Amino acid sequence: MVKRHLAAAAFACTLLAASLPAHALFGDDEARRAILDLREKMEAAQNAQLMLQGQIEQLREQNARLTGRVEELTNALTQQQRSSRDLYTDLDQRLAALEPSEVEVDGKKVRVSSEERRLYSQALSFFAQGKYDETRSLLENLTRLYPQTGYMPAALFWLGNALYADGNLKRAITVQDRLVKEFPKDARVPDALLNKAAAQVGLGQRTNAAKTLRSIVKNYKDTEAAKLAQERLKTLNKK
Repeated sequence: MVKRHLAAAAFACTLLAASLPAHALFGDDEARRAILDLREKMEAAQNAQLMLQGQIEQLREQNARLTGRVEELTNALTQQQRSSRDLYTDLDQRLAALEPSEVEVDGKKVRVSSEERRLYSQALSFFAQGKYDETRSLLENLTRLYPQTGYMPAALFWLGNALYADGNLKRAITVQDRLVKEFPKDARVPDALLNKAAAQVGLGQRTNAAKTLRSIVKNYKDTEAAKLAQERLKTLNKK
């Protein structure tokens, strides 16, 4: 009987507790603290999410910058490689142009550098234009800078003619004498001697001029130079 009353009392207490509001079971301070804790947790979670989103955006921006930088570097490398190829191609062409090459001078093949070729060709061009001082300057440079040049006999011949045309008769004789001495078998020697004889006449050295002309007739028979020498001898003898 007692046990039945105790059970009923316990059951009644349980029903009473269930029917009471929450703040009757917990104090107001505990309820507010629970709410504040929950709010703080929610705010912390939101802040963490915002921070995470911010970090993700930063990473995206960094990735975009890095991607752009990689593209710039790739383009720069491609351009540099292209420039290097162009540079090496141009350098190869320039070196090829500077390398000695074979040219034909008076029926003979000789090897000359691009600068020798330039000096000689430009000198002949100036001579054809009547620019004898410019011709002299170029040919003097050629013979001085390239003492072994394959152009030497021809260069001396045209230098002597340029000096004669420019009125420098003594030097013209000296240069043509050098041609005759250093290259006695060169095909230009008879014409060089004609130039020398003309310079001697210009200096009033008629006897020397006649001697030079006779040497042409004697040593270079059946040449145009020998025929011209005979005609000039006749002219000298009449004066």
